[in-house]
Amino acid sequence: MAKILLVEDDAVLVEMYQAKFELEGHEIRVATNGEECLKVVESYVPDLILLDILMPKLNGFHVLKELKKRPKLRQVPVILLTNLGEAEVDMNKELASALGVTDYLIKSHHTPDEVVNKAIKALETSGQRE
Repeated sequence: MAKILLVEDDAVLVEMYQAKFELEGHEIRVATNGEECLKVVESYVPDLILLDILMPKLNGFHVLKELKKRPKLRQVPVILLTNLGEAEVDMNKELASALGVTDYLIKSHHTPDEVVNKAIKALETSGQRE
């Protein structure tokens, strides 16, 4: 069982991802904005973070930069989720790569099952899945 932190402000997506990860036997915590995420990780070190880019309070890139400053979180795999258009995606992929993200997914191009499968593969690659 892996510990997963989902940072997403869309309640419908949260419900879908949460149900899918729980069915796979994983523990999942949810933060609905960037500030909440940074509070959660003070006491909860996940094995994987799914991080939306466009969120209230702090966007995903600001959160990612803060996470990478924290020694206990630097090696945690992060998958960025977005619904940005293609032009923004190309620019953001470069920034995401520079910040060391594991994967970058456009939500509208992937079903929740595909996102969960990619997350599980990322956990296996990082050695976090039991």
